[in-house]
Amino acid sequence: MKIDKGKISGIQFMFTVACFIQSSSLLTSFFTSITNQDSWIIVIMGFIVSIIPLLIYGYIMKTFPDENLIEINDIVFGGIIGKIFSVLYLWFFMTLSSLNIRDLGDFVQRTTMTKTPPIIVISIFVLLCAWTVRNGIEVVTRYSMFFTLIAILIVISTSLLTINQMNIDNFLPIFDQPKMVYIQGTHIISTIPFGEIVVFLMINSNLEIEPKKRRKYFIYGFIIGGLTLLTIVLRDTAVLGNTMKIFSLPSFETLRLISIHSTLSRVEVLFAVSLIILMFFKICILYYVTVMSVAYIFKLKSFKSLVASIGVISIIYSFNIYPTVIEHMNSASKTAPFQWLLYETILPLITMIVIKIRKLPKLKKGMIS
Repeated sequence: MKIDKGKISGIQFMFTVACFIQSSSLLTSFFTSITNQDSWIIVIMGFIVSIIPLLIYGYIMKTFPDENLIEINDIVFGGIIGKIFSVLYLWFFMTLSSLNIRDLGDFVQRTTMTKTPPIIVISIFVLLCAWTVRNGIEVVTRYSMFFTLIAILIVISTSLLTINQMNIDNFLPIFDQPKMVYIQGTHIISTIPFGEIVVFLMINSNLEIEPKKRRKYFIYGFIIGGLTLLTIVLRDTAVLGNTMKIFSLPSFETLRLISIHSTLSRVEVLFAVSLIILMFFKICILYYVTVMSVAYIFKLKSFKSLVASIGVISIIYSFNIYPTVIEHMNSASKTAPFQWLLYETILPLITMIVIKIRKLPKLKKGMIS
């Protein structure tokens, strides 16, 4: 029995994926502080590497078009092992949700509401997210197209406004760093944020798309989001050069320069508002899949009773993951990518292999082309 019977179209799904990736522009400092002027190359390399897990997700979605990730685990691995896989994913979704909640609170507190305690900001946003999640996947994803297009418009317009600050020499020298730097940077961006799209396996059963076409919309959304992220990194590199590594928010610092050398002022506030909206959207997605994971693991008939309690747990968890922003960035650059690899690549790969070995689904003919 489906707990949330809401459906989303192919176009809506495509823009949902794109918006989810765009919201991670706040996290570029995780790799720009390491890869410096070659950060744009790292985005391209990470994009290419991420195609592999994306194809795995697409295969799983096509094979089980009527099930979400928790249901797929039960079918593929059975009750006991399937529950172990599902609990691991639940921890991952909860952690991502809490990390992004904390990131949003810190960002707002540092850029727009400097005298407001993060707990106040976080509580208000989680309350808004809770209201959205309670209304189901249709409401969660309803404005994905609008948010995506607004984000693209802001990136393009701010790039044009910073042309007079750009210097081609900031991209030089190219490929002048140790090989391990490129490997580390590619690993970071392929797991944070690209690999995080594994969460969309949880809304697979809500897609009103033919099984064969799901991978196509998934890839299109991934491309839109990836190109937006690449444009942001190119813009910031052209303006800031190697000084990017000293900023925790490179894009915010880039846009501050507009108010110094143009008739426009406080353009960075526009970026802050757009990023807050995108982060709100991403948190809603993560919040939703976390709630649904709990509901399906415990086979509940409704998910709405879980929304408030999961929200409170997420707030508490968000303040206990990392004591400071610096420790968060340090973990994201060194340890988190290895941990995330388990949930984003290894577990889905095992799932795909078992599906092929067991020739699933055995009871649903004609599902696999």
